[in-house]
Amino acid sequence: MRVDNNTKWNGNYDVIVLGFGGAGGTAARFAADNGAKVLLVDAAPYGHEGGNTRYSAQHVAMAHDKKKITEYYHELAAPYAISKETMDTYLNGFVNMPQYFEKYLGIKPFIWSQDYKVGDHLANKAHLCEYPEYKGSDTFDFALVHNRDFDAGLWKAIRKEVLERKDKIDIWLNSKAENLLQAKGNNQVIGVIVERNHRKYYLHANNGVILATGGFENNAHMQQDYLHVTKLTPLGTLYNQGDGIRMAEEVGAKIWHMSNYESLGIVPSYVIAEKDGQRGRQIGGWKNMKSGSIFAVANDGTRFMREDVKFRHGHIYEHGDYVLPHAYDNAWIIFDQKQYQRFLEEKQTGKLKYQKLFEKMVKADSITILANKTNLPAENLENTVKEFNHFAENGKDIKFGRAPETLEKFDNGPFYAIKLAPAVLNTQGGPEHDKQARVLDTNNKAIPHLFSAGELGGMCVNRYQGGGNLAECLIFGKIAGERAANSEATHEDVKLVAAVPSINDLVNTNQERQIKLGPDQYLGSSETGIGGKIVVRVTYANDKIKQVEVIENHETEGIGAVAVKKLPQEIVSANSTNVDAVSGASTTTNALEEAVNNAIKKAKR
Repeated sequence: MRVDNNTKWNGNYDVIVLGFGGAGGTAARFAADNGAKVLLVDAAPYGHEGGNTRYSAQHVAMAHDKKKITEYYHELAAPYAISKETMDTYLNGFVNMPQYFEKYLGIKPFIWSQDYKVGDHLANKAHLCEYPEYKGSDTFDFALVHNRDFDAGLWKAIRKEVLERKDKIDIWLNSKAENLLQAKGNNQVIGVIVERNHRKYYLHANNGVILATGGFENNAHMQQDYLHVTKLTPLGTLYNQGDGIRMAEEVGAKIWHMSNYESLGIVPSYVIAEKDGQRGRQIGGWKNMKSGSIFAVANDGTRFMREDVKFRHGHIYEHGDYVLPHAYDNAWIIFDQKQYQRFLEEKQTGKLKYQKLFEKMVKADSITILANKTNLPAENLENTVKEFNHFAENGKDIKFGRAPETLEKFDNGPFYAIKLAPAVLNTQGGPEHDKQARVLDTNNKAIPHLFSAGELGGMCVNRYQGGGNLAECLIFGKIAGERAANSEATHEDVKLVAAVPSINDLVNTNQERQIKLGPDQYLGSSETGIGGKIVVRVTYANDKIKQVEVIENHETEGIGAVAVKKLPQEIVSANSTNVDAVSGASTTTNALEEAVNNAIKKAKR
């Protein structure tokens, strides 16, 4: 959108960063360190900011040998063309990642490498490196904040760095960037329109705007247009709507890597179907989904994959390449009573980490009735069961090659089905940037004062290696922040009208002072949960925990929310915070226990 010198601005900053995930948080921090007054904007509400960085495994790609990692990444990209200069900058960051952690995060990283021992055994290098058959793969390792993962450890470290610069960084959450603003007569980006509390704000940027809004995994139209699928269930943030792509296109940016997306799943690239607007559940284990009298079928009632195959971010081997299974709209897991009993045993022993599994099951006395209930062709489904039973009897799956020990003949009923949904971890496409994180136009020229970092226009052109996106959040986030802060400032007259005050939604959401306390009641809080802050009100007297109320929490839907609901009563019943962690929610459990302990400490003063 073009604006002129008569524009009535509501705010003026040196650098505006759109998106508060790993890339945006990093960019804002380094822009501030280079003297810029920064505005950091995110569409998510408090406790849900963080993009996919918050939900990721926290593994950051690194390498020890530049030549080898270059060979590896060129093989990952083949046969497609890449920007060699930009890739070279990216891979230099891999080699320097341990120093980055120590210098900029103040953390000596835990290096998860081929020399890392799991019990008495060396870790399987193939588990770290997704394509160990490629040249140079043996130099690849992961850097972690500590010897734990899936706990938002890296995200918390980035968030902490941003909070420590609150005098230089304003933060607007639950605020949606709508349009980039360009100067009349040239292509320079000079600001952005942000909608906040149903009002539009025109915000000026003296030195630059950084796009770090992530991908388009929650935008159904973009999924259809770029990925040729009708619906994908997100495993990460719910707030990546493709806004950065749309805004970049409006100012003439060149777009790349739009057909790439990554996945995970309980079977390759599929998770259990959820309601619209809910995240999918990526939970480890699930042996009983892949072994026994059970298989997956597509719309036509026939099998379409090897259910037990190892996959590489959702990609499975097919005719010489690794590809994502087709995203079918009506896919199901089909199983019999024996398999149902195995799921029931998992639940009874506490090993089942998905509490709603049994609510998702469709039951029928015959395959024909089950087919009708699941909108599958009955004849095809019946033939699929017969075919699978034949494979099980002969110990050979001639259709997909599933391991013989995982094949078990179906009984005569009853039968069950669970709806599957194709899943998306993240997308890679967006505006192309150069080695200086500058967004390029369709003529390969840098658009003045516009930068990007992270998954928005990520470096992955073909096969994805885990940890690569987090690495580019750190690498290009730093470059974007520094470059934007040091760009030559604009000199147009900035007329502020109804100027907004300095706002920091990370700081201003602290509601503890407003919580009323009765006799023997004490507040406790913890910042260590996946969602950030947990605040509890504990009633404590005569060395007894009488009540635990969770006043504020921002934990993730599903597992984290289950822990928040379940644990308070268990703590009261045990009169102790030493209770078993909710399966799959150890981080939330630890945070809640810490908050209660902090409240008890106040009671004992």
